[in-house]
Amino acid sequence: MYNPREINLSKDTTIEQAMESGKIQILILDGKEGTAHVLEAPEHGETVIQTIKGGLSRLDYRIGHKF
Repeated sequence: MYNPREINLSKDTTIEQAMESGKIQILILDGKEGTAHVLEAPEHGETVIQTIKGGLSRLDYRIGHKF
């Protein structure tokens, strides 16, 4: 669920990705590698995108539960 998956891009950066109703999705466009990734945001928490030398390095999640 929290692992990004690569999506297809055409040369003019058209994105063909269906939005999922009721979900927040994060789209990462990596111009350095020429790739794009989409991932689901946690219901309660934070998503931290880390880079090293201008490239995508890792994603960290801080997930909580609301009472």
